[in-house]
Amino acid sequence: MELRIVRYTDRFDDACRFYAHLLGWPVTREWPADGDQGRGRIFGYGDVGRVELIEVRDTAPVAGLFLSIEIDDVAALAQQLTAAGVSLLRGLADQPWGHRNLAVLDPAGIELVFFQWIGEH
Repeated sequence: MELRIVRYTDRFDDACRFYAHLLGWPVTREWPADGDQGRGRIFGYGDVGRVELIEVRDTAPVAGLFLSIEIDDVAALAQQLTAAGVSLLRGLADQPWGHRNLAVLDPAGIELVFFQWIGEH
């Protein structure tokens, strides 16, 4: 079983580079364009998390959704992302519920909030 977030994107190559090269998520499946359907690629995170990207010509903005992703070292990721030229939506911050987090927009327009636990959980 898996949980998969699917995003149609007109920035397929940029989004794939972001997940594969910047975040280091493995490709679990991919397929070529076929007729009206653009290319597709699925990136894995952990045992069941997946982000599926499907290439299209035009996309609508993503609204009312963000992905919250637990990692081991959010400060190191902040340095890695800024060194790669990725703008942070919200910089590194400690939250009252026990998270240290930051937020970015991926090239497909999905807000990603990366967090690590710093308090009791």
